[in-house]
Amino acid sequence: MAPPLGEVFFTSPKTKASMGNMFFTTSTINNWIPLLANDVYRDTVIQSVQFIIDNRRVKLHGYVIMPNHIHLISSPIEPYPLSDILRDFHKFTSQQIIKSLRNRHDPELASLQSNRKDRRYQIWRNSHAIKQIESYPFFQQKLEYIHNNPCSEKWQLCNSPEDYPYSSARDYIMNQPGILKIEKVLE
Repeated sequence: MAPPLGEVFFTSPKTKASMGNMFFTTSTINNWIPLLANDVYRDTVIQSVQFIIDNRRVKLHGYVIMPNHIHLISSPIEPYPLSDILRDFHKFTSQQIIKSLRNRHDPELASLQSNRKDRRYQIWRNSHAIKQIESYPFFQQKLEYIHNNPCSEKWQLCNSPEDYPYSSARDYIMNQPGILKIEKVLE
C-alpha cells in the first residue's frame, strides 16, 4: 500500500529511506549574527526554501528557522544533488539579504564584511553540517532536536515546540500545516 500523499515511510529502521537519500543540514549565519530574527531576512529564507520545494528540487521533511541558523531535514530530488541545491540556496539568499541590508541601511551589514577576493560580504558560514539519515531512530532524534531547539534553555523562544511558528513541529505534533510544505516521515 502506498503512503498517503505528503507522507513518507521508512522501509526499515535499519535501512535507507524508501524515497532515497535523506539529509539533516545546518546552515549558519556568518559570525552567528541573529539576522533571521528580523522578519525581512527570515522571509527571504522562507520564500527560498519554498521555491526549492515548489520547483521539485527537494522534499522537505522537517525544519526550524532560528535567529542565526536553520536546520532542514530533506531529500533531494533527482537530478539535483544536495550540494548544488545548497550552493544555489546560499547564493540566492545571500544576494537578497545583502540587497535588503543595503536598502534598509542596516548597520549589521558592516559585521558581515568578508576578506575574500570574490565577495565583499558573506551571509552564510562556509562550513555547513550535512548528515545523511539512514534510519528512523536517527531521523526521530534529529526531528526532536530541531523541534525542541526554540524551547531550549539557550534560546527560550517559546514554551513548547508547537508554539514556535518557524518550524515543522505543528505539522508533526498538531497535524496542522506550518509555514513550509513538508512531507511527513512516519515509521
